[in-house]
Amino acid sequence: MPQLPWDASALVKRFYTETGSDTVNALFTFTPALQMASTYISYAETASILRRRFNRGDITLVAFNAVRNALANEVLHSADVSLMSVDDTAVLAGIALSDAYNINSSDAAILAVFLRYARSLPPTDPACVLVASDQRLLRAAAAEGLTILNPELLAVADVAAFLASLA
Repeated sequence: MPQLPWDASALVKRFYTETGSDTVNALFTFTPALQMASTYISYAETASILRRRFNRGDITLVAFNAVRNALANEVLHSADVSLMSVDDTAVLAGIALSDAYNINSSDAAILAVFLRYARSLPPTDPACVLVASDQRLLRAAAAEGLTILNPELLAVADVAAFLASLA
């Protein structure tokens, strides 16, 4: 099974129903067989997106508390998701990525972490597939050689076949 680093643009779909949520939920059913990863910043961005949805009145206080607890349990406190730090080296490497692909500095630093992670894996390891729905981030990741998965474009019925094609 491939390794899946997650961006907040896709991770939030696990906790707030929107286009692509069914595909994200299907991906989560493959844990712990799938190795999932993200960054602490992506975790914080996901928490922030959920807060904005609550502040806008899109979700109730009860639902907000439930999804924020689920986020903490399924990502921050889960053995199924490895969280990586965005260190100074990644921030500085992100400048070149930002220049090359016109992505913001936090996405560029996160992409630098994901690239370092993917490039550190032995060639015999399963594919590393960035899961995101941010179009600029996906284009940059693909240009850098990462396999990408946009849950907004992959039908839930095709998840198993997609994962199998990467083995």
